[in-house]
Amino acid sequence: MDELTQRTNALKAMPILADVPHGELEKLAARLTVEQHRTGSVIIKEGSSGAAAYFIVTGSCEVRREGRRGARRIGVLKRGDCFGELSIINPAPRSATIVALENMDLLVLSEQDFRDALRSNRSMALQLVRALAKRLQAKEDEFAG
Repeated sequence: MDELTQRTNALKAMPILADVPHGELEKLAARLTVEQHRTGSVIIKEGSSGAAAYFIVTGSCEVRREGRRGARRIGVLKRGDCFGELSIINPAPRSATIVALENMDLLVLSEQDFRDALRSNRSMALQLVRALAKRLQAKEDEFAG
């Protein structure tokens, strides 16, 4: 299996991209870069600039935020999850630090390619809105409880 097919299949396994037509996934896969991170490495640093979306192919990572008492875990992301997309939708410093909990393989999509994909694919845009709404609901539940 060639690299483009592997990337396309990996994208198809991402819930946020599950409804995107195969041809669109192939176009997206051609624009991706691959990153590998070792256990303990910082992938994104809270407060830094940057605009890329990361799709987790293998491994898991911790989402941390700085507070008055130091960094605290606010979540764990695993295969099939994505992160970094918020800085594309709302350009601002990164809202959290992402640290690899184990060795990871990531597919990375630049800001422009991510925006183009959202413009050309309504199902991807809808899935992104759903994913962000789910995160917001989880935070509301956390504060209410």
